Formats: sequence, C-alpha cells, structure tokens
Amino acid sequence: LPRYMGNDDRVPNLSIRSFGYMYLADNEGFADVLRESQQVQVAAGAATQLMTADEIKAAYPFYNVDDIVLGSINLVDEGFWDATAVFDWWRKSARERGVEYIENQVVAVNKNASGRRVESVTLKSGEVIACGQVLNASGPRAAITARMAGIEVPVEPRKRFSWIFSAEQPLDRDLPLTIDPSGVHVRENGGGTYQCGGHSDIDPAVDPDDFIMDHSIWENHVWPILATRIPQFEAIKVQSEWAGHYAYNTFDHNAILGPHMEVENFFFLNGFSGHGLQQSPAMGRGTAEITVHGKYQTLDMTQFHFDRIPAGRKIIEKAII
Repeated sequence: LPRYMGNDDRVPNLSIRSFGYMYLADNEGFADVLRESQQVQVAAGAATQLMTADEIKAAYPFYNVDDIVLGSINLVDEGFWDATAVFDWWRKSARERGVEYIENQVVAVNKNASGRRVESVTLKSGEVIACGQVLNASGPRAAITARMAGIEVPVEPRKRFSWIFSAEQPLDRDLPLTIDPSGVHVRENGGGTYQCGGHSDIDPAVDPDDFIMDHSIWENHVWPILATRIPQFEAIKVQSEWAGHYAYNTFDHNAILGPHMEVENFFFLNGFSGHGLQQSPAMGRGTAEITVHGKYQTLDMTQFHFDRIPAGRKIIEKAII
C-alpha cells in the first residue's frame, strides 16, 4: 500500500491472508463456468487451480464433498486484507490534496433548461452547490439519486446478513473463503473465529434504511448448510451479527460506469453487487480519468458504461454470491 500511495511512510504495510476463494460446484453446469473462468484467470497471470472432490478432501479434510463435482481456488495473493485501513488512507490522501467532504444529503438535482446538464444539487440543509460534473456513487441509493436527474438505473438495495462465530472444535488449518453451491459463504476470521454470510431464498429489494436482522435465516438456512458442508461447525456459537446492503445491479450484476447519454455531465459509479471493494482501485482510477481527461488513460472501461443498459448489452457476472 505505501508504494501505491506515493511511498508515504505514514501508510501501513498490509498483509494478505492468502487462503484463497474456494468456489464449489455441485453440478457440471457450474463446473464448466469454473473451468472457463480458470482459463481466463491463468492467462491473466493468476494461480487459479481446479480441484477434484478427492483433491479438495485431501487438502482440506474438514469438508464434506460428497456432492461436489469440482472446486476452484487460488492461493497466491488472494484472500482478505484490512479494507478499513485502505479506505481511511485513500480518504486522508484525498483531503490532503484538496478534496472537501460534506456530510449532508442531496435532495434535488437541478438541470439546465434543455435538461442536458446538471447545474447544481440542493442539499437537505438548503445549501445549493454548483456542479461541473456529478458522480452518482451513492451505493444502494443509486436509483434514488439518478431519479432526481430523471434517469432510471437498475440498482436496488438487497439485504445481506453476516455472522461471526466460534467453533467448539476449531479447524486445524486455515479455512478458505468457501462459497457453497447454496450461496452461503464462510471464511477464516482469525483467533478461532469465522465469518459467514448469506441471504434468504426470497431476496427482495428493501428500503435503504432497513438493517433489521432476520434471525430465522441463521437457524433455518445458514447454520444447517454450514454444518452439512463442514461437520465440525455443528457445534458453534454466534458472537456477533449484522445486516448490510448490496448495491445490486438487477440488469447483469456488474458495475455501471461512465456518463449518461443525454445528461452529459452526470456520471455513474454504481451497481457493484458485492464486488465494490475488490474493483474499487481500478474503477476509481478509471472514473477519475474519464471525468478529468474525457477519456480513459489506462484501462478502457467503455464496456461497463451506462449505455449498455438501454441497448440490452449484458456483461453477465457468473459467480456472484
């Protein structure tokens, strides 16, 4: 991180818990998806490997793989790191370079007479701020923000639940971030604890202020799946739990970037559907380039632009969890 932050010696060195993402397939259809993805990833320099059920069992004896056809995992620089530290230093660096953060709420987006440009935004406090460009980076509230400018964007809040638990019999080795075929996922958290995530089978849009836990999901859905996949997790104790939101792109589950076709200075950075942290360095750089220079300087992200939505050009994300 210090190298990417201009060799600032105040920035901490971060370590990666490289236990990888273990995607498990219980049918040939998803196994083929893993095979295709592995070829793309290896060609790009990743160390992704495919594993048969027997190979998975040999490396990770705690799994029940009776129903598993294939697994995919990369143990080189793939795992998790301190996202909060990265975010804090990005924000600190931005402030030191002159970015001003205002804690408020946009209640109106005001366009010019032709409707082709946003001239200002009105805040809840009554303050009006003039705009050269407007970037919609409002996460699960993306549709609310866009609608103020007369634009519809297919992003909605979807509730996702998380649990931290300890096991009566901790595993004897690191647990990869395991994505069960059911969509339930669990990973090593350190100190004999584990973090698990999931959602209900019925997955509706929710109010952006709805963070109420549904305790029945753990008892009736998530815990039984965990105990089946990893029998040592039959005896576990939940230590903490919370609900959060995915900014869920109902069109194709991928990022929506770039300018609007008609409101020319209204830009998008929306719809990451759970991939925001992973993709944020590249997406942030690309958005900075197109808003400052009018075109991309490094990675061409044109395929993710908003105009693919009315045109029906989907970029399907095949492994969303």
